[in-house]
Amino acid sequence: MERSGLRVAVLYNLLERLEKGEEKDILAEESILEEIGAIEEGIRSLGHQFFVMAVRNEIDTVIHWLKEIRPDVIFNLCESVYGDARLEMNIPALLDLLRIPYTGSSPLTLGLCQDKGKVKDILSSQGILTPRYKIFDREVGSLKGNIFPIIVKPLHEDGSLGISKESVVYNDEALNRRIRYVIEKYQQPALVEEYIEGRELNVGLLETNGKVGALPISEIDYSEFPEGVPRICGYEAKWVKESIEYQKSKPVCPAPLEWVIQRRVEHLAIKVFKLFGCRDYARVDMRIDRGGKIYILEVNPNPDISPPSGMARAIRIQGMTYSEFIGKVLEKAFQRKDGEIINAK
Repeated sequence: MERSGLRVAVLYNLLERLEKGEEKDILAEESILEEIGAIEEGIRSLGHQFFVMAVRNEIDTVIHWLKEIRPDVIFNLCESVYGDARLEMNIPALLDLLRIPYTGSSPLTLGLCQDKGKVKDILSSQGILTPRYKIFDREVGSLKGNIFPIIVKPLHEDGSLGISKESVVYNDEALNRRIRYVIEKYQQPALVEEYIEGRELNVGLLETNGKVGALPISEIDYSEFPEGVPRICGYEAKWVKESIEYQKSKPVCPAPLEWVIQRRVEHLAIKVFKLFGCRDYARVDMRIDRGGKIYILEVNPNPDISPPSGMARAIRIQGMTYSEFIGKVLEKAFQRKDGEIINAK
């Protein structure tokens, strides 16, 4: 049963200047304001009090503010601390120590999913297909075998940061150039991954009444991409509205899948959600190759839920209002007050 009259505080990360990456990466940071506005509207419509706090460069200020406000529950939107996505897990860890319930996944899940290599190792250990990969912290001479094309990504970033049409490479020279770019620009190792040609799916997942369910599956339609532009959801496709990639990548929800394929995708997404201990809501990204094999690309336990996002679109198509979604997530978080743990089935 959903409650009213709670003191709900939203925590989000505010990066005043970029420490690494490209200047355009600030677009991903700025999108949080629309997300906060929608969440505020949902929280207030449910009869709760609303507070908001930006996590900047001084954690002591956040701790002091939390003790002053004494929120009943935190809506956690933090995706980095000090501009470092690897520190994302420390905000919920702090909230655990302060015994304040919060939305979303635990520190362990967030920290684990922030390392794309470890995610792939765990998937492989469970017999779940994921593109083959290697991690490089320096340039390589040449790679043996017929491995191209391959895609190069930062190991620890979200939101497609560091991923563009140049990320898909076709020879050793371009590979080394891209590895060098990731290491120098994003100050972290490069994930070099097998490029899977095929259909790209995003599966939002939501816990309701103790059970995990898949939201309507979304497909990214790249059919209008110009020739020579790799069919990937890079940074431009996700954030830069003026770009060809943004304008020509079309989300289709629900995805036109055969019933059997749809059930396989949903079953696999739920399995992955549970495998990594996700809570409340999450998103799993996949590709289906031409032979029908399903590969897990990424597991996102803290996905974008702003109104234009794929997650919010799937929620609407499910027949749920945004306020209802916010209410379900808050209620699930509040149930964990005083250390009560409810496991999803």
